[in-house]
Amino acid sequence: MEMPDIPRASNEADLLLRCARLDLRPADRVRILQLLEQGLDWPCLLRMASIHGLRPLLYRHLNALAPAAVPKPIFVELWGCHEYTSRRNRRMASELHAILQLLDSRAIPAIPYKGPALAVYVYGDVALREFGDLDILVRPRDILPAQTLLRSLGYHPDYVLTAAVEKAFLRSPLHYHLVLRHAPRSVMVELHWRTDADYPVEPADDRWWTDLESADLEGRKVRRFADRELMLLLCLHGTKHYWASLGWLVDVAELIRRRRIEWDWINARAQELACERRLAIGLYLAQQLLDAPLPEEVTRRIALMPEVRGLALEMAGPLLVPEFHPMSTLGLLRMNLRLYERFGQKLSHLFNVIASPSLVEWTRWPLPRPLFALYLPLRLVRLAGKYISKARSRT
Repeated sequence: MEMPDIPRASNEADLLLRCARLDLRPADRVRILQLLEQGLDWPCLLRMASIHGLRPLLYRHLNALAPAAVPKPIFVELWGCHEYTSRRNRRMASELHAILQLLDSRAIPAIPYKGPALAVYVYGDVALREFGDLDILVRPRDILPAQTLLRSLGYHPDYVLTAAVEKAFLRSPLHYHLVLRHAPRSVMVELHWRTDADYPVEPADDRWWTDLESADLEGRKVRRFADRELMLLLCLHGTKHYWASLGWLVDVAELIRRRRIEWDWINARAQELACERRLAIGLYLAQQLLDAPLPEEVTRRIALMPEVRGLALEMAGPLLVPEFHPMSTLGLLRMNLRLYERFGQKLSHLFNVIASPSLVEWTRWPLPRPLFALYLPLRLVRLAGKYISKARSRT
């Protein structure tokens, strides 16, 4: 399957794509040396690597292959980033251990995913993946006790909610995590009670929690998703955010290369959740951009989904240009509606965008439970004011 029109022709994009993997192929080494001889726009390359969280891999391969060919100021910057990322990621891993240990002491099972857990499990080194926060999944009934424990460690939620609003927030089908920050340590935690609002990978089954496998994280055992669940989770997360980071595709491609994936289970689960299109987009992009070795049967299934090619092309377009330009609000809405596979999902999404209160309304106007019906007109007024203001600013 060839994907036309992806703007990957620049030398900088070509080099970044070839470095976006753990192990270089012989052809990659030859091409990277050619690109270094031809000359590069180094500030552009560093900007792209930063946007996509690929500076550790870029440094790893340039340092191993041809450090003398990299301008000294650029090499020093990459080395400094590598050292900073390594130290910071290990501090984040230690912080994660402290949180998990506290949760375990109160019989709250938790799964760390993405962040340092994913870096070690997929890349084999916590320093090789850039990340900004710690994602932790707990059972829905444990979310408030877990939040209380995190607050005892010095974490504070981004939004302070009244008891009535907090109850509505936790019951809302739109929300699936709390954000808490430890300002002195510069650590942010996303405390999840679902992996996704629409497509939770984990079943609502206590037995599933007792059967979880474990993995090593900097010398300690932590719970983890099965490889098949992790693959689906990564693809759903990336497509939800329109694959804005090439680093997310590296996660997918390296997981495919290094683990035995149960594709039949993944396809069945995606069909059950009605998210086959979202899964296929992630796999397609990983194959096209990073040569992820998909089985022929998976490739054939993707080819039978006519919507996937166009959606993947639209998401891939902005990936390999030096500046990130976010889509308009209307463009995002259209993209989301095309990602949903069922009419009911599209209708529900439209309703939620227009009418469901968000944390903005809940915190700006903390109403008592009997007055919750007022959130609909308040949201409509706020959205109208927001878009009128934007329209005026463009004129």
